[in-house]
Amino acid sequence: MRRRFSGLGFRLMAVMGVALLPLAILSYVQGLKTAQLAEARVTNVIRGETLIAANPLIAEIVKAQTKTATLSVVLPAVLREGGVAGLQACRRVMDDIVRADIGLITFAGYVDRDGQMECGARNEQRNLAGTDAMTLLMTDPGPKIAVNPYGPVSKTSVLIVSHPVWDQVGSLMGFAFVSLPHALLDRSVEVRAADEAQPLSLMTFDAQGTLLTSSVGMDAALQSLPVNRSLESYAQGGARSFLANTAAGERRAFAVVPLQAGTLYLLGSWPANRLDNTIFEGAFPAFLFPMMMWAASLLVALLASESQVLRHVRLLRDRITAFAAGERQLPGLNMDGAALELRSVGLAYERMTEAVVRNEADLENTIHQKEVLLREVHHRVKNNLQLIASILNMQLRGARTNEAKEAMRTVQDRVISLATVHRELYQTSGLTDVRADELLPRVATDLLRIGSAPGRRFDLETEVDDIRLTPDQAVPLALFLTEGMANVIKHSWSGGAGNARIGLTLQRSDGSMARFTLCNSLTRPSGEGDEGPQIEGKDGFGSQLLTAFSQQLNGKVTRGRQGDSYVLSMDFPLRPLSEGEERLAPKPAVSVAADDEDDVS
Repeated sequence: MRRRFSGLGFRLMAVMGVALLPLAILSYVQGLKTAQLAEARVTNVIRGETLIAANPLIAEIVKAQTKTATLSVVLPAVLREGGVAGLQACRRVMDDIVRADIGLITFAGYVDRDGQMECGARNEQRNLAGTDAMTLLMTDPGPKIAVNPYGPVSKTSVLIVSHPVWDQVGSLMGFAFVSLPHALLDRSVEVRAADEAQPLSLMTFDAQGTLLTSSVGMDAALQSLPVNRSLESYAQGGARSFLANTAAGERRAFAVVPLQAGTLYLLGSWPANRLDNTIFEGAFPAFLFPMMMWAASLLVALLASESQVLRHVRLLRDRITAFAAGERQLPGLNMDGAALELRSVGLAYERMTEAVVRNEADLENTIHQKEVLLREVHHRVKNNLQLIASILNMQLRGARTNEAKEAMRTVQDRVISLATVHRELYQTSGLTDVRADELLPRVATDLLRIGSAPGRRFDLETEVDDIRLTPDQAVPLALFLTEGMANVIKHSWSGGAGNARIGLTLQRSDGSMARFTLCNSLTRPSGEGDEGPQIEGKDGFGSQLLTAFSQQLNGKVTRGRQGDSYVLSMDFPLRPLSEGEERLAPKPAVSVAADDEDDVS
């Protein structure tokens, strides 16, 4: 994911996007203003049409409010007489209001502050003390509109409009109220809607979200309200228009108009398909067109960069990656259609790879020649050492004293051991490293084969890890092993039925350290004798050689008896293979065998 976003294509798109962003912002601002104007037009149309359609309903509610306000002024004078005469006068006033047929008022009455309604049309009397409606009126005296789903007089749902009555000194006397049946209110709106052939639903509600009236009936109104939002939330704020789904799943346009702020609100509902609501629906938001233009510009930039740059760059990248991974048989680089600069880069790449391949071929040839020369050097050194050993053998035959013979035999053994080391080296040299698990066991086996005699046989046990040594370390380590094996062979017992046990190990003791161990048994086979053989010579010359070879390896030598064995060990650091004589040289295809025909015995 990170590589994708850091690619050339993404960067070109990012640069083009930043360059085109101001134009997109200007286009968005202009489109937003246009959308706002269109939305304001649609909103005003919806609110205006809603108010026009609701005029009959609004007129009836206003008439009822006017009547209650008038009663609140008249009733203090009517009730001033007191007693039965005052109540009768009050009842006549209420009957006159109902009989006057002003609006849709079907009942009028007066309730005192104790909740007793003794003054009502048609001589109706009620005790409203302790009811929720009375408690609400006493808690917040003021003009109110409320709904009673089961009117005490009409036995149907009514809209009750109330107004407080104050005496001359400003004390609360009670409340005057009138009721309007919902059936009559809804019928007035239905007639209006039928005249205009407009499927409009009009509803009124109070600040608490209580539905007061509905042109489609109270039961149907619940299915016509917006879902996921209460009417109380629409009472917060001024007039507004919006689109929403109803509980029945119909998409409709709604308009909320405050008829009396904080008290009465009008909710108009229109079918969405009857309005010019393209902007209102939000099907094409103001930001969409600028964003589409911006995205199209980025796409054009991407396609242009892909056609002119990216595909050629990817081709060149694949060729370079494959060449860097070691692939040398690559097809030709086809840069047809690329820009002049890219074609120049491709041509330079092809010339560079041709030069690198030629140089690698020359280098491999040079390395191969050096390997052959190095093998030949080791081979000639081995032959010369064998020649020296043969000369010493000839001199040994003419020696007269036992001391001279012993000294010459010791020198001859060491020369033969050196020749063995060089024979193994020229068979494995020329690499960046020498495998210790191949070199040391072969050297030890060759030395034991040379040193074995009818009365002196050996059992060799090797445990050498796969440790890669540089030739500069392999030579002194092999010589160290040679000198140690010479002492083992020299001081081993002769005769007897058993074989002497010799152990050779080379293991990593740490990440950069190794431990070389050479041990031989001190107990003679079959219990012959009490004393075992010793590795150290009496003259100490072998010890001096061991010390010299260990110093070349920067190693630390320890020796001594451990149980029934005598152990020679050395801890030395391993050098990095980058210090090898033939650094990074490839493995030769054909090994050069030892030229045994040149050996001189």
